[in-house]
Amino acid sequence: MSASFDDHLRDMVLGFLIPGIVLSAMVLMAFAYTSSQSRSRPYLNRVSFRLLVYAMISNFILSVTLIPMEMLMKGPISPAECGFAAFASNASLLFSACMYSCMAINLQLVLIHRVNGLKMEKYYVIGSSLLVGFCTIVPLAAGQFQGLYDNLCWYSNPDPVLRFRWIVGTQTFWMLLMASSELICFVILILYMLRRLMSMKRIRSDISASMTTLQHATYSVAPILQFRRIILRITLYPVLSCILNLSGSILDLYLAKHLENTDLNFRLYAVDQCIFNARPFLYGLLAATDPSFIRAIGALRNPHPSTGSDNSQSSSTTKSQFWSSFTISSIYKQTLTDRNKTQGESTESMVMHSLNAPERSQQTEVDVLHTHTHRDPEEGMELYSNVEGPKDGIEHQI
Repeated sequence: MSASFDDHLRDMVLGFLIPGIVLSAMVLMAFAYTSSQSRSRPYLNRVSFRLLVYAMISNFILSVTLIPMEMLMKGPISPAECGFAAFASNASLLFSACMYSCMAINLQLVLIHRVNGLKMEKYYVIGSSLLVGFCTIVPLAAGQFQGLYDNLCWYSNPDPVLRFRWIVGTQTFWMLLMASSELICFVILILYMLRRLMSMKRIRSDISASMTTLQHATYSVAPILQFRRIILRITLYPVLSCILNLSGSILDLYLAKHLENTDLNFRLYAVDQCIFNARPFLYGLLAATDPSFIRAIGALRNPHPSTGSDNSQSSSTTKSQFWSSFTISSIYKQTLTDRNKTQGESTESMVMHSLNAPERSQQTEVDVLHTHTHRDPEEGMELYSNVEGPKDGIEHQI
């Protein structure tokens, strides 16, 4: 590569990295401030948000590590410095990809397979740490990071075949695997959500004429439908990660196999560097508009007025909603899977019998109308449900 090409590429890379560092630092400081405030802290109590924080810290380390690498390409760099830079950048890249992949897996486990996401959170972090440790410590100990490769601190084995095997075995294979899992989980979740929505509408249409206002409200709080806007927003993280990991891994494999100095390789190399170094900035943009973070900021700006009577009314309303959610989930499973076992009992009678359960808890229709008045139109859920709902509720597990 020519010196002018290297200079232009270095300037372009720094143009991505510096804004990414600044944005990531600002977002992390904002996360730290909102989590330290008692009014906004409950809104951040979600598994996906904690995984996002881990990923943002990893992306920040990645961007900070890449800055000296790009600046030191003009001059000499010792093998020890190069090895540490390659180890830190690869470790932070893999850990960040693992966290976004765990977001997608967690949504499927919680919403489809009914696994407790709070209990699975520690396994996400431990498993990701073990994988990252294996993929970075092994090549570091084998001396695969001890030198420059194409003016970069990366895998530096002089044998192209061995270098390609190290790249595939300790980075590209796992990046492609995580990108594939993110894509599969996203497709399955969307199809499941659409199927649930169609089934709920079909069942509701059969009995809607005889349902009261209370029963309509009760029937509309299935978790995957109640939190569908937040769920779809959370899926943007693994979707972006899938796009970046898939495109970056394919380019890495192509460039590792084709070492010729051609114009096509120069352009692909520039695209690969842009994709790699733009990660902190792109993830920072998504994190700055995270729904949990936005709701926490809203709680700080507009504190919820609560007196004794309002607290008791909101608490009873919230408990009734979670009881209703459980009731509807039972109705749905019973209607779809036990239809052959209940030949003498129609779908309408099953649903109407179960919908009377909230009435036995002495909730009035006025309470439901009051609850609907305080729903957040952007998120599809109660504005303050995070504060008053159970700590192991579905909104904390996703």
